[in-house]
Amino acid sequence: MFSLLNYVGHKSKILDQITAHFPKTLRGTFWDMFSGSCVVGLSTSYNKVHFVDNNKYLQNLYSNLDNPKFIVELESMITRYNLTNSSKKSRSEYLKDANIGTCTWQGKTISNLHLDQLNKSGYNRLLCDFNNNKFSGIKQACAYMILTIYGRNSAVRTKKDGTLSGGVGPLDFSARAKKKYNDHVSTMKGRNLMWTTGSFKSIRPKKDDFVYMDPPYLASGFKYEGWTEEDEQSLLDWIDSLPCGWALSNAFVYGTKSNLLLQQWAQKKTIINIDKKYRKWASKGQSSMKKKNKRNAEVLILP
Repeated sequence: MFSLLNYVGHKSKILDQITAHFPKTLRGTFWDMFSGSCVVGLSTSYNKVHFVDNNKYLQNLYSNLDNPKFIVELESMITRYNLTNSSKKSRSEYLKDANIGTCTWQGKTISNLHLDQLNKSGYNRLLCDFNNNKFSGIKQACAYMILTIYGRNSAVRTKKDGTLSGGVGPLDFSARAKKKYNDHVSTMKGRNLMWTTGSFKSIRPKKDDFVYMDPPYLASGFKYEGWTEEDEQSLLDWIDSLPCGWALSNAFVYGTKSNLLLQQWAQKKTIINIDKKYRKWASKGQSSMKKKNKRNAEVLILP
């Protein structure tokens, strides 16, 4: 399964390397901590899965995703805000629009190759309405999904005050995006799935459970809403107190940075090296050459 949203750090491309180390059967609950895109938990065959993340908008989205009214409301909202929908009308047809604008390509001014100019006004209006609390429940879920898919870099950022920030990007609700939605809904049918907004600190797994964690990577160049060494240590202490099996995704080295705290803690654990190639923009090096040559040591840590 591929991530529904272009969520930072999603594990779609390395799922097989991770899930190969999960129990074949599970009597209790599978906990997907720092669940983000939910792609790990949804990709398992376990019936009872509990997703925990601190992004309340993301949790609301996934908890409403399999509602039969969701896709109807999503496409209706796209229409109301005068946004493009290339799952119904081809992208090539939209690009013929006189309002498409221009861009520079190989030194020449040509018609825009993207949909951002057609969607800019509607996107900004939707963002404004979202931040003015005009949506709740399933409508808020649809609005959040639209703002993310249509956003710059297919992302929207949550600020400390709970409002969203971002700008319009080149993509829309395409046939590929709709297929990913349908794939997700298909995997959710007939399962006992729950979503909780909050921290690992409030979760108390039982002995028959299994916990998978994908926390922010301290060694990365991203700040992840202020994740600190103190947070990392609290998580490691919490893991040591678990009464059940667990698996932790993380990185010992990310570019030029190392997570010495994690390396020391993991010395007596089982370490699985993850083979993953990163896009150049995923690194925060000082130059394109440094980005190209960045070294990452992503791992899956087990008891």
